[in-house]
Amino acid sequence: MAGALQEAVREAYGIELDGVHVERPNHAYGDFATNVALANARVFRRNPREVAQGIAEALDAPFLESVEVAGPGFINFRLSPGALGEELEALLAAGEGYGRREPSGAPILLEYVSVNPTGPMTVAHGRHAAYGDSLARILGAAGRKVSREYYFNDGGNQIRLLGESVAVRYAELFPDRQWPVLDPESLYRGEYVREIAEELKIRDDDQHLNAAPEEALPEIMAFATLWCIDDIGRTLTRARVHFDSYFNEKSLYESGAIEKVIEELKESGYVYESEGALWLASSQLGDDKDRVLIKKNGSYTYMAPDLAYHRDKWERGFRTAVDVLGADHAGYPPRIRAGLVALGLPEDFLDVELVRLVKLVRGGEQVKVSKRAGTFVTLDELLDEVGEDAARYFYVRSSHRTEMNFDLAVAVQQSDENPVYYVQYAHARIASIFRRAGLDPEDIKEVPSGDFAPEERALLLELFDLPRVIEGAASRREVHPLPTYLEALATRFHRFYTVHQVLVEDEELRARRLALCAATKNVLGIGLGLLGVEAPERM
Repeated sequence: MAGALQEAVREAYGIELDGVHVERPNHAYGDFATNVALANARVFRRNPREVAQGIAEALDAPFLESVEVAGPGFINFRLSPGALGEELEALLAAGEGYGRREPSGAPILLEYVSVNPTGPMTVAHGRHAAYGDSLARILGAAGRKVSREYYFNDGGNQIRLLGESVAVRYAELFPDRQWPVLDPESLYRGEYVREIAEELKIRDDDQHLNAAPEEALPEIMAFATLWCIDDIGRTLTRARVHFDSYFNEKSLYESGAIEKVIEELKESGYVYESEGALWLASSQLGDDKDRVLIKKNGSYTYMAPDLAYHRDKWERGFRTAVDVLGADHAGYPPRIRAGLVALGLPEDFLDVELVRLVKLVRGGEQVKVSKRAGTFVTLDELLDEVGEDAARYFYVRSSHRTEMNFDLAVAVQQSDENPVYYVQYAHARIASIFRRAGLDPEDIKEVPSGDFAPEERALLLELFDLPRVIEGAASRREVHPLPTYLEALATRFHRFYTVHQVLVEDEELRARRLALCAATKNVLGIGLGLLGVEAPERM
């Protein structure tokens, strides 16, 4: 449509426009509309309505049934029944590939979740997981070359604290034994720490208590870390969250990658010593202040391994790194980006999507207590209560850039009040139609000629919007437009089904409506799949 309009502008006025905006207006006005005459009034230098009339007359578009100029210069279009039928056949022929583009462009590394291996995944982490995994699916459908990675922060003080926490609970399992702790208040709480200690006891009995603490702690830390990594992995699998690769922070220390990055930064001229520490002059590169790389005691700050990790992403061939982080990391991008620029990487290499908080509510009251973790609700507990489909769908139904309330009471309802149930029911209802017809929807490929009723036309136009929705969501790195679209599509279908009987005696009308149902089922399945949600055949 946009291309035909650009050609009409060129034919009527000899003007080349870079782009033409086409939108879906109120159904009463037509199938599509454009404000090209109004938006480019300064370019045309004449009355917009007159310009619109000229464009309409020059438009060569046999796929249109009508073209009308309205108001001060809008142009409304209505597609012909033949064009609608051809597009419907193209959708059916594409099947699960409808709206999907071939991969192209530079590779993108999408890093998300990356929960520290010091405990189970929380409800907050679940939102990161659902957003990141769905975004990866959408980017892939839009033709981006995307790889998914999980970064295990298995180095640093938090791992030592985990080891100390498990060691204390481990000692409690034996009479008259204690583990010396300098700061009991800093230890991790929750039943999962006891679970780790009990598994360690089953495996090793009391051998770690017979060794000196400084000798036993590394093994306890390693055991506890692997336990948490396995626990996180099981939860991710359950939540249908997939990764192409996993990266361990410890490997950066073991390979010497951090030392190499520090040396390169020294050579760049952006590093200096002050107060016994080594600093990065990041304020010269867009950050609000300089940052410490190596502390007075010789240990690294998080900046050093993080710069080495992102440098590794670049060396692996990725030309865009997208990190999905919590909203409390708002200051992270400029400081890491500054370090990467000092290392010679492009300023636009690193991009960050910040995910806001999520609150569980039931009956208007916030839910905070966890039976397993003590101070937070685990993702597994949420999945136990509402199921994987509701969790995945509810997490991405609102923008990741806004805080959300996860309503547990709504998520478990089997009614139109529950949006995921509403969308899934449309898919299951269509499956039921085809069971009654004794047909497989995938066998429907042809559309008999004929006009479409208003409800059918509205449903068709909604179906044809999927490729635009996918591309728009990928371009803006947003997921919530897809649930919004699926709910609108389900509403269109339910309205059509309420007004029109599908399995009528008229063979051509029956075939046309079955084609419409098959296309709707296909698009609903594609959309739900991009969100990691099942498309049920029965409900």
